[in-house]
Amino acid sequence: MLQKIRIGISLISFLLIFLYCLTFATRNSEPLDVFFLVGDPVNLPVALWFGLILTLGCIIGLLAGVMSVLSKKRHIRRLQKALDEAQERSGRLP
Repeated sequence: MLQKIRIGISLISFLLIFLYCLTFATRNSEPLDVFFLVGDPVNLPVALWFGLILTLGCIIGLLAGVMSVLSKKRHIRRLQKALDEAQERSGRLP
């Protein structure tokens, strides 16, 4: 029962966010020139710029999270190895 409620809340939240993004995109369709340090300016709608920046931020956040998880797993492996060695040494004590 709790699982169904959680899925329902997630679905409603997704739909509200999707509708908000759709409304935002339709209201912000004016083109915007962005001047980078080199090259010609890039002309895209404001909503598309926001979407690109949001996607880039999500990718960077996911990469940072993956790096953190991998680092923690490596640390856990080292600690487990040290624990196994300590237990082995303690088993050989007279």
